[in-house]
Amino acid sequence: MTRTLPADHITPVRAYAALRAQSPGRSSFMFESAVSGERWGRYAILGYRARAESLLPSGFDPFATLAEGLAQPAASEPPTDLAARVCQAWVGFLSYDTLHQLMGIEPWPEEMYLGRVLKDATVVVFDSVAQTMTIAGRSQGAVNRCAWEMSHGPEQQSLPALDPEALPEHLETPVTDERYAAQVAAARQRIAAGEAKEVVLARRFRAPLRGADPFDVYRALRLLAPSTHLYFLDFAESPFAPGLTIAGTSGETLVRVERDRSGEPRPGDASPVEALRAALAGGSAVGQPAARASAISRTLEAGPRWIYGGAIGYFGPEGAEIAHTLGAVWSASGYFEVMTGARIGDGSEPRAEAERTHRDARGPLSAIRAAQEARKAHDIAEEKKAAADKAAAEKAAAEKATEDDASRSG
Repeated sequence: MTRTLPADHITPVRAYAALRAQSPGRSSFMFESAVSGERWGRYAILGYRARAESLLPSGFDPFATLAEGLAQPAASEPPTDLAARVCQAWVGFLSYDTLHQLMGIEPWPEEMYLGRVLKDATVVVFDSVAQTMTIAGRSQGAVNRCAWEMSHGPEQQSLPALDPEALPEHLETPVTDERYAAQVAAARQRIAAGEAKEVVLARRFRAPLRGADPFDVYRALRLLAPSTHLYFLDFAESPFAPGLTIAGTSGETLVRVERDRSGEPRPGDASPVEALRAALAGGSAVGQPAARASAISRTLEAGPRWIYGGAIGYFGPEGAEIAHTLGAVWSASGYFEVMTGARIGDGSEPRAEAERTHRDARGPLSAIRAAQEARKAHDIAEEKKAAADKAAAEKAAAEKATEDDASRSG
C-alpha cells in the first residue's frame, strides 16, 4: 500500500528522528545522497518497523542466502514506485570479511557474522524535486500510522558548531603509529617480492559513546562530508545479536541495478547478488590482485575489519543500490569505532602512510566529537530545566506557605 503526501512541513532528518523515537527497540534506516554541484540529491529514503530481520552467519555463503531470498515469489505486478520497491527489498550490510569466505582465507576467530539485513519495513521516500513524501507499507494501517508518527516525535536539539579538526574525547588507537608503520614496511617487502601489486592496510580508532546518540554522528557527517551516499542503519538488539548502528558517507557505488517500468532488468544488468559478489572483491579497500592482497592484509592486520570496506544499501528483485562502506562510524558495546586504510605500494613510506590514516579518519572522528558535545549540551539543558523546575516549585511552596500563614493570622 502506498500514500503520497506534500512534504513542505517536515524534513527527512526530523521525520526519521520521529519514526526512530516512536519505535524503540525496533530496527530502522535512513539513506540520502549528495550530487555534484548540489548539496543534496533528489531522494531521501527512511524505513522502520521491519517485519523480518536476518543475520548472515560466518562460515556460510552469504550470497547464497541472499540469492535464495531474492528467488522467493515476487508480486505479479512489479512496483515502479521507489518506496514500494525498497519496502520489498532487503536492506542492510555485508562486512569486508565476507571476502575471506569468498577467497578461502581463514576467518578471524572472533568473527560473529558477516552481515545483517532487514525486510518488509514501512518506507518513506522524500522527493525534493516534487516536494512530496511517499509512504509504502504492507497494510493501510502501517501507512497511516507512519504518516502520523513522522509528525509526532520529540523536539530535536540543534547540533553544536561543527569543528572539522576536533577529535573525540578519550580517543584510542589500538594499533600505534609505530606498529602500523611496521605493518606497512612488511607489506612493502612482500610487494617487492612480487606477491602482490598493491595491499590495503586498515587500522582502527575508537572512542567511548559517553551517552552520545549515534544518529547525531550521522547528522554531523552529512554536513561535514556530504557524498554520493549517506547512510544510517540502526539494528536493534535481538536474542541473536547485540545492537549495532552504522553511520557514514561514501563516494563509491558498488552496485546499481535498475528495472524498467515493465519490471525487466535493463540490458547488461546482472543479478544484484552476483553484481555485489563481483564488486565487493574489486572494491578500493582490497588491493591487487584481490585474493593475494586480501590474504596479505589478513596476516598483517590486528583483527577483523567488519564494517570498513564492506557494502551497505538495499537490493531486491526490482533493483538495488549498494555503496562501499568507506568513511563509516559504527557503535557497539559502548564504543564508536572508525577504520581507515592506506593503499601500500612498492614506494610507500611507512611513517607517511600512518599519518595519512589519521587525516582520512578526521571527518568521522570529528562527527563523533560533535555527537559527544551534543550530549553534553543536552545534559546541561536538562540540568538547567530541572533546577528551574525545582526553583519554581520551591517558590510556589513558599508563596503557599505565606498565604497559609496570612490566612491563619487573619
